[in-house]
Amino acid sequence: MQLEAILFDFDGTLFDTIPLIVESYQYVYKKFNKRFHSAEEIKAGIGLPLEEVLIGEYPDDGAEMLQEYLNFNNQHSAHRYGIFLGIGPMLDDLREIGIPLGIVTAKRYDNAKVTLETSGYREHFDSLVTKYDTDIHKPNPAPLNLGMERLGLSDPSKIMYVGDSIFDVQAAKNGNFISVAVDWTQITPDKLRAQEPEIWLNNPQELVELGKKYFVN
Repeated sequence: MQLEAILFDFDGTLFDTIPLIVESYQYVYKKFNKRFHSAEEIKAGIGLPLEEVLIGEYPDDGAEMLQEYLNFNNQHSAHRYGIFLGIGPMLDDLREIGIPLGIVTAKRYDNAKVTLETSGYREHFDSLVTKYDTDIHKPNPAPLNLGMERLGLSDPSKIMYVGDSIFDVQAAKNGNFISVAVDWTQITPDKLRAQEPEIWLNNPQELVELGKKYFVN
C-alpha cells in the first residue's frame, strides 16, 4: 500500500460532537411534537445531510425543524464538544511526518469552522470540504473526490478516508479510497465492521504508525 494523504470525517471521528447532535435532534423533535427518537436511532443517521433526515421523515415541516436544529446547535457548537483521546497527538505526529490532511464532512462550514478554531486544530488541515461544497453527499464519493482534488491529488487508491459511520466506509469504497474505520465510534461497532473497512483503528496512534510505514512524498 502507498499513501499520499489522509481525509477525515468530522463528527464522531475527530471531535466528540455526537452528544450535541443527539440533543439537537431531540430538542427539535420535542418542540414540534414528533415521536420520540432514541439516541441510537439518531446516531444511525449521523453522516447524512440534515435535510435528508428531517425533511425526509417530515416533509411538511421539516424545513422549519431544520432551522430550529441549526439555531440550537449553533448556540452550543463552540463549547459543547470534546476531542477524542489521542486525536491531538495523532494530528501533530501526522503533520510532522508531512502527510497532507483534509476533512470531508456533511457538516455545515460555519459549525465546522467554529469547532476547528476553538480547538486550535484548524491549521493542521490542508483542505476542508463541507456540506455545500458538493450537490451529492456520502455515501456517494463526490465529497471525497473534491477533498482529494483540493489536495492536488488524483489517485484515490493512495488516499485514506477515516470515519466512524457506515456511510463513511461506503463512500470510501464507492470512490476506491482506502476505507478506515475507528474503534471509538458511537455507532454500533458490529454494524461498522459489517461494512468490511480495509483498516480498523483501535486507537489514533495506529494511524501514525501506518503513516510512517506507507506515506510516499
